[in-house]
Amino acid sequence: MNTLSFTTTFLLFLWTLMVHAQQAPGNTGCTEYTGSICSKYVDYSVYTAGMDINMIEQQLSNLQTLNATLGEIDPTCVDNYFRYACSFYYPKCGESTAEQQEVWMGCTTSCLEVNETCSNIFTLTGQMSLIPDCNAKSPITDSTLQPDQSCNYLNSTVTKDQAGLHLAAVPPGFVLAECPSPFIRDPKAKNGTTDTENAAFCRFGCCMPCPAQDLFFNEGWTKHGFLATNVVRFVSAVASFVILVSYLVLPDKRRHPSLLILNFALAIFLFSMVVFFSIGDTKRLQCSGDINPADMDNNALCGAQGAILIFSSLATVLWCAALIINLHMHTVWNSSFFANKYIFLHVFCWGVPAAFMAAALGLHAVKFEFANLCLVSIDYIFDLFFYPMAAIIAPAFLLHILTFFYIARVAMKESAQSEASQSHSANSFASRNQLAARKHKHVIQAVKIQWRALLLAIVALVTVLFYWIFYFTQVNRLSTLETDNETILTWLECMLDPDNTQDNCTHVVSNHLPPFGLMITAETLVGLVGLWLFLIFGKRSIWREWNDWIYDMRVRGRMDKNGEQFFAL
Repeated sequence: MNTLSFTTTFLLFLWTLMVHAQQAPGNTGCTEYTGSICSKYVDYSVYTAGMDINMIEQQLSNLQTLNATLGEIDPTCVDNYFRYACSFYYPKCGESTAEQQEVWMGCTTSCLEVNETCSNIFTLTGQMSLIPDCNAKSPITDSTLQPDQSCNYLNSTVTKDQAGLHLAAVPPGFVLAECPSPFIRDPKAKNGTTDTENAAFCRFGCCMPCPAQDLFFNEGWTKHGFLATNVVRFVSAVASFVILVSYLVLPDKRRHPSLLILNFALAIFLFSMVVFFSIGDTKRLQCSGDINPADMDNNALCGAQGAILIFSSLATVLWCAALIINLHMHTVWNSSFFANKYIFLHVFCWGVPAAFMAAALGLHAVKFEFANLCLVSIDYIFDLFFYPMAAIIAPAFLLHILTFFYIARVAMKESAQSEASQSHSANSFASRNQLAARKHKHVIQAVKIQWRALLLAIVALVTVLFYWIFYFTQVNRLSTLETDNETILTWLECMLDPDNTQDNCTHVVSNHLPPFGLMITAETLVGLVGLWLFLIFGKRSIWREWNDWIYDMRVRGRMDKNGEQFFAL
């Protein structure tokens, strides 16, 4: 029975009873409450105008239905509804005189509290017809609800801890009638079933729009933050491409040790150019549809970008390690170890990343889960990405430290010997100084010649190390969020409260997310590698070489043209 027919029937019924009650002589209309529906609230003599309480109880049976369906989900709403309905249909008897019976009606405040606390849950469950009219007249007294100073106010039975939504009490298969913004409708959800588009991102027939991480941080933070990191990575891609082409085209750059820089620049360019996949629309890379995050099976763009990122990340650290080894061998041992071993370098520094990339693709492990790019899924990211990277970074870092200590020791010895030579003039001592100076001359010369490569190795190593440590320590926090149903439900309760905003609810999930500032810092630092490459190796001599190369090409072109004319003659 709908609310309108219920109200009409109830009013006609009460009107009939009132007619009979008014005909009974000496009836004051007051009696003790003997019902059960309002037993938690009514502890006073009720004014019924002679009507049968059992008949009124039958008409209030909808309160029992409301309590059964929403009592545990939203105790505050149900409690307020009971307080309003019980005080409205069971006015309180006051003092009586021979002429008149004092009657205390329910409070307007109680009705307004129902409107305030129940409108949200009634909207979500499609029961807005239950919202009461606070200007309605009582069928018993023909009076409206009264102001607080002269009404029958019933105390709440809900404690502060019980207040608010409790989504854990929602039964399986329940589908909300409406999905408030920013949530969207689950296309597969049906009442009474557990069908869903995505169990990780959908609840009660509503889903978080992809990418879900946008809702876990303050509104707009991820959108603007990752836009900034994409700009940085784009600039780095262009800058590294300039150095790559320079070392590829200009003469005398395709030989040792410049070949190390050429391959390093190629790896950095591939690492930075993945941003091209998301230019203009990051969601096309992050998502497959409105709800599901992208993976290599449902989004080919994500698969391609993730494969390149895995390959280029490992290739970058491998070529960086090769650069560090070369610096160590040349500086400490005065050896050009890699000069004739580039075949092995290419096989190892490009082949190992290709093998791990192939493994990730074979396991269908490339997907979007975090930040703004596709990478290895959390299930495989340690075995296929972080551990191999650690196996490269750790030895390279230690070797670089040893090289620095050696350079520092040589510099200190040279300084000490220089001071000693100024204070002693003995020939034997001078000879020893000259011998030591010749012995370590190649160290100082190596630093002067290769300081750019040394600086680039330091920058790349620190950047990759910071990136590795950040993601290695933070990525596990995300995996726990998907399985922490209690936290997700608490966050949903906060988000479904119309008085809250997205920014008010981020604290609920903050312990399961990396700090936003730290995450953006990590993404920015790795995005700057290509720019560092350009700033360090984009020296003035390169531009002069470009100028000479262009001049030579123009002169050669004129010579070829003149030669053709000569033979034509």
